[in-house]
Order: sequence, then structure tokens, then C-alpha cells
Amino acid sequence: MSSTRKSPSRRSVSQKGTAIAPTAPALPAITRADANRLLKERAQELFHEARAQHEERIRQFEGEFGRADRIDNTLLRDLQNLQVRFAAIAARQHKYGSNSEPTVSKYAKQIGDIIGTLSAHLATERALELFAPVEEREYVGFGGTIGRKGLDESILGGYAIVDDPQGPKNVTPTVIDEEESQVCLHENVEPIEDEPTRGVCAECGEEFALADPSENVA
Repeated sequence: MSSTRKSPSRRSVSQKGTAIAPTAPALPAITRADANRLLKERAQELFHEARAQHEERIRQFEGEFGRADRIDNTLLRDLQNLQVRFAAIAARQHKYGSNSEPTVSKYAKQIGDIIGTLSAHLATERALELFAPVEEREYVGFGGTIGRKGLDESILGGYAIVDDPQGPKNVTPTVIDEEESQVCLHENVEPIEDEPTRGVCAECGEEFALADPSENVA
């Protein structure tokens, strides 16, 4: 005698299909102004990260191959050593034959021409530095700046630099003009009208944190 299979009840099926999905927590609300501020802060972070990566690539390159920011005597010595090697190889090829090697005597001459050009450049540069006038602005600067040649922070080595309670926070000299070699000391930082806890340097426009005026109210 065959037994009758019981079909699952409609009630049990419907109960299995009504599982409630977990509710995601609500995100904190911010204004569009706050959102823009976060975007700007992130843009600054990305800029500094990109600049740090750029500088690190330069350091790695120069650590492996030598300086690339200027022509100096190190490069001249490298070329002179290379010329001597090519000359030695050329002498060996002349005596014993080059077989399947390319003839390198012409390269020794070409490197010699390059060495002559670089030597003339370095000699001219040295002469120009010898007779270049000493410019006061390169040392003393003007307004709220100081010349890069006159900036010697080692004189502060015996001091602990603290912030002025009523002045800007974390102020350090900043290069503001690479061509003119000027460094801003941020002596005149004025509060921002609608943000009294932030100030702007009147000389270069850099922003700094200021003491909260409400904290000084008795």
C-alpha cells in the first residue's frame, strides 16, 4: 500500500519567503558647504601625496644615475671616464681587430666634443658667480620677507619656538618666490572676516589657525 506524500502547507512556504532584510544605518547628514570643504581637503591631500611621490621618484632616479637638476663636475667626470674607456676599446680594436663589435673610435671623439662644451659651460658659470654682485634683497628681502641667502635657521637651534597666544599657530618661513628667492616670515597675519579662528598672511596669502577669540573672554 503506497503512502500519500504530504505537500508543504502554503503557510510554511509563505513564512520562509518573508525574511526581512537588515536596515542599513542612516548616514550622518552634512551641508553642501561641509561637503565642499571635505572635497577641498581631499584635493589637498591628493596634491601633497602626488608631490611627495614625484619628489621620491626624483630621489630614486638621482640615487641611481646622479643629479639631473643641473650640469656639474660629477657629470663631467663621468663623461671623461667613459671617454677613456672608449679610447681603450678603440685602441684594442685597432690592434687586434673589432670582429663583430661596432667600431668605437668615433664615439671617443664625440664624447670629447661634449666634454669640451660642458667644460666651457662650467667655466663660464663659475666666472659669472665670481663677479656676480651681492644683492641686498637676496639676504634682507623686503616687507615681511627675507632673502633665501639670508635665512639661517641654525641661529634658532638653542631655542624652543612657541606660538604667540594671540597670534597664528604653527608658523614657519615659507618660500613664496622661487625666481626672486624670497621667504615669507608671516609677520602680519590678519583674521578672516567671517572665520575669526583663521588668518591670512597679508604678504603671501597663506592661511593659519588663530586663537579662538571666545577663549579670551573673561
